Amino acid sequence: MKKPIVLCVDDEVTILDSLKIELKAILGNDYLIETAECGADALELIEELVADNYQIALVISDYIMPDLKGDELLRLIHELIPETLKILLTGQADLEAVGNAIKYARLYRYIAKPWQTEDLKLTVKEAVHSYFLSQQLAEQNAQLQQMNQKLESIVEERTAALRLSEEKFAKAFRSSPNPITITRLSDGCHIEVNDAFCQMIGYSNQEIIGSTAIELDLWVNLSDRIRLFELLTSHSRIRNFEFDFRTKDGDIRTALLAAEIIEISGETCVISVSQDITERKQAELALQQAKEAADKANRAKSEFLSNMSHELRTPLNAILGFTQLLLRDLSLKVEQQEQLGIINRSGEHLLQLINNILQMSKIEVGRVTVDRNTFNLCKLLNSLNEMLELQAKKKGLQLIFDCHPNLPQHIETDENKLRQVLINLLGNAIKFTNEGGVTLRVKLADEPRNQEQVDLLDYLFFEIEDTGAGISPQEIDNLFKPFMQTETGRRSQEGTGLGLPISRQFVQLMGGDITVNSILGKGTIFKFYIAINITDKSQVENTQENQRVVALEPGQPEYRILVVDDRLESRLLLVKLLASLGFAVQEAENGQQAIKLWSTWEPHLIWMDMRMPVMDGYEATKYIKTYSKGQETVIIALTASAFEEERSVILSVGCDDFVAKPFREQIILEKIAKYLGVNYIYEQSISSLSSEEKLTASFSLPGEETLNGNIDSGNNIEPFCLQVMSPEWIDELYQAADSVDNEQIFTLLEQMPPEYAHIRRSIADLAHNFRCDKIIDLIEAQKSS
Repeated sequence: MKKPIVLCVDDEVTILDSLKIELKAILGNDYLIETAECGADALELIEELVADNYQIALVISDYIMPDLKGDELLRLIHELIPETLKILLTGQADLEAVGNAIKYARLYRYIAKPWQTEDLKLTVKEAVHSYFLSQQLAEQNAQLQQMNQKLESIVEERTAALRLSEEKFAKAFRSSPNPITITRLSDGCHIEVNDAFCQMIGYSNQEIIGSTAIELDLWVNLSDRIRLFELLTSHSRIRNFEFDFRTKDGDIRTALLAAEIIEISGETCVISVSQDITERKQAELALQQAKEAADKANRAKSEFLSNMSHELRTPLNAILGFTQLLLRDLSLKVEQQEQLGIINRSGEHLLQLINNILQMSKIEVGRVTVDRNTFNLCKLLNSLNEMLELQAKKKGLQLIFDCHPNLPQHIETDENKLRQVLINLLGNAIKFTNEGGVTLRVKLADEPRNQEQVDLLDYLFFEIEDTGAGISPQEIDNLFKPFMQTETGRRSQEGTGLGLPISRQFVQLMGGDITVNSILGKGTIFKFYIAINITDKSQVENTQENQRVVALEPGQPEYRILVVDDRLESRLLLVKLLASLGFAVQEAENGQQAIKLWSTWEPHLIWMDMRMPVMDGYEATKYIKTYSKGQETVIIALTASAFEEERSVILSVGCDDFVAKPFREQIILEKIAKYLGVNYIYEQSISSLSSEEKLTASFSLPGEETLNGNIDSGNNIEPFCLQVMSPEWIDELYQAADSVDNEQIFTLLEQMPPEYAHIRRSIADLAHNFRCDKIIDLIEAQKSS
């Protein structure tokens, strides 16, 4: 059976592409989306489709076009395919044009440009649903019409025969399977009825003859009777008149009636043929109820996803956060650090699996949107190269990033979705390739931009080629289906089968599509393109390089930060992180406590969890923001929700921003810097500080991993740094180093105040690397200075 068609007509290709993508997301694979760039092409295409017996369910047309305006085009289309529904899509149509489309083309709906995605979605779904209901009704009505025509023919033949032989007419009348009645027009009294009519209403022939429908209490709504006789009086005949009737048992049923005024023995009568369509109406009602049930199930699914996201992400936030804090501890042995690293990587992997499942579920219910931002494309590709290069080297593979010279440096699209697509495709290529290499090729569309195309989108093309095992032709069709894996993937016992389906959905949301070519035993090539805007550097936000913050810069005011979360582990994580950097931090476990602390302590910034008992974050934020003092307090929401679109709800109650759980330390600190103007000291910037600043700066928790060229290297510590400790402590450290007693060294280092954590790290680094001689040299140099 051929799929029904949805035809889009617009002289702007970008509008057609955008519309086609959105319709594809709305209707899935149940419909074919066809496009035409002008009215003439649309009419020609319709003729071809009709000739090929395609059903055209819906036409969406622009109004302003070079050859035919939208209202005229829809009128011509209506003449060709009157049953097709029409939508006028434009921002310039006047009332006259819309009126003409309604009058001459039976316009279904008018949508103004630029359209709202949700409005388009609801309108299109309602339109196609209405079209197929109409088709079903049309088919049923056609059957009824055929039956009515047959009965009309019988009636006409019998009417003519009645003049010749009343006996023959009566026989045909009574033997008809359809309920038939003859009534006087003057008073509605039944003159004759057949057995089928008696069976339909439950009365006997003797009870009906000589009585009216009113006397038998057949009419449920007397207004239907009045309307029926008005139509008969004015038109002499009526077809497909629907009304409710009451049986003798009191049941309310629905019938479809055809009636005509005839003359019998010089008396004006009405002959009527009915059909009980109660079952059909019940089926329509059941269909509507099923739709409502499906909508309700979708809402329940969304609520379940939201709850599940919160329940899974909140403990993961604590696991990943505290793992990162523990990795700062200098006293940990190498083996313990490796084990913590395993926990952290496993947590990140679990988070990725959860995100994939939730992301797929959000895609299914249409809750994934494009979040466009301007960013440095070259920087994104370099970071991916650095991240994946180690994986490739471990397998002995060559990883090549081949970027065309015409590649723009700064673009606008959804950076996060593009990054995830590339990580999925490149990660799979490396995972399933055992020898050879993986190549990423990136280039801009070949067509150059000119003045006439200034408002059109550009396109980036990506190609990921590997020399792996390849994919069999039988598996290609299932490659982008959720939870489906290739034979190679199943053997590896890795992954969920969600990476490629999510990647395809993301690519399509970004205005493109993805394809795959593979030769079994030789390798695979994935190709995809996305729509972008080329921007300049001024539109890209300046961000601090991805360096670890170790302290607040000296000379800044005290920043008061309130952490509000009902879960102890979540509060403790943020409190330990922020306090270690030098922030003044207090905590609250619900909205009521937060309001009390806010009114007395007056924090500069509040980290607000949105789901809490007693009083949630929404209510607490609304309360605080109602006061002028509260307007000056920055409130950033912490949410474990799976849905990014809840940002608008969070912002509407007064929050200044939001961060999703599990959060990254870097994101937390960037948000604080953005809203409070805080300046940080970073690992690689410590060496630029003066000696006095090195001693007075407040550093983070101990245990930072060492970086070449920064103060974490024991070679960079100066002898004067030991002056912060007492002579007795220095003597004990000397004895421990002379005895190569690392345990005693670490015990002494724990006695150092937190603000000198950088000194502690440097000495610990020497002990870890068995350079107690350097510690001794340092102490001797300090004593002799």
